[in-house]
Amino acid sequence: MKFNQYSYLPVDQADILKELKEIGFDLPLHLTEKELFEWFVRKVYFTYKNTDYPLSNLVADAETDLLSYFQSDREWSPNIFYTVALQLLGFRYFIDFENTDSFLKEVQIPIEYGNLVENLYHLLNTRTVKGNLLIEQLVSDGLIPEDNHYHFFNGKSLATFNCHDLIREVVYVESRIDSDQDGLPDLVKVNIIRPRYEGKIPAVMTASPYHQGTNDKASDKALYNMNVDLEVKEPHTIQVEEPQLELVDPVGSAQLVSEAEETLTHINSSYTLNDYLLARGFANLYVSGLGTKDSQGLMTNGDYRQIEAYKNVIDWLNGRCPGLYRPYTPTPS
Repeated sequence: MKFNQYSYLPVDQADILKELKEIGFDLPLHLTEKELFEWFVRKVYFTYKNTDYPLSNLVADAETDLLSYFQSDREWSPNIFYTVALQLLGFRYFIDFENTDSFLKEVQIPIEYGNLVENLYHLLNTRTVKGNLLIEQLVSDGLIPEDNHYHFFNGKSLATFNCHDLIREVVYVESRIDSDQDGLPDLVKVNIIRPRYEGKIPAVMTASPYHQGTNDKASDKALYNMNVDLEVKEPHTIQVEEPQLELVDPVGSAQLVSEAEETLTHINSSYTLNDYLLARGFANLYVSGLGTKDSQGLMTNGDYRQIEAYKNVIDWLNGRCPGLYRPYTPTPS
């Protein structure tokens, strides 16, 4: 079993101490390594008023619980660090492992013992048996409140945004495509879910024609009859031509408003990764594209016009295309 680890950014010790202090781990560096590790483990169990209890349930070795070890005069060792670190990550002594050295090779924990401060920082950035980072687990337990502000640890935004009080809104982006040939740019509906934050936030856009649902009746009528004999086709050369994309100029105008006029009710299907990023301060955009429910134009089934209309939503995010808070039919000039 390989215990997959990724997305760790090595930083110098000054930055390590700064980041640790910002999340509440202001390490008392005057302590010995054994004392510092005890301080760290007790801090990990911040949800307990009396941290002796969780320490007594951890194992230092096959004969000694961790609390007894800290209360003894036994020497500090890397094996103690790794044995306890594995348990903090959710591995169970006597069940998941008994021999620490062999288990470390099996799961390939990425921490190379050396500088204890760096090792503790790296441990917080190591994935638990549940797949999340140890720091993420602590934040979800309340280490940092949901204050709707960005908190970064090892270059990653932590889940400190409230997902129970979100802004849900709809914007209609004026694309550069006129797929229905009515002389007007097709408007593309953009469903937005974002955390409350005063300022600019990053956005994740998911483009799929299925967000607004499907027309099952029309789809069934368009299905091919599969109960026929297969034809034998002669080999031939496929000719590919450079697509000629006709773009139209914008005809509407947009101005800054304090809030959208339409509220987003629901999404036909959301994505777990999007929800993961939402709690970390990212706006989620769901775009169905041309010819889908509430958007204008014709469904063009993955051709360059559909791609261009999706791209125009990205252009809107960067101020290059108008976004309107209500659908309208402008009068062409």
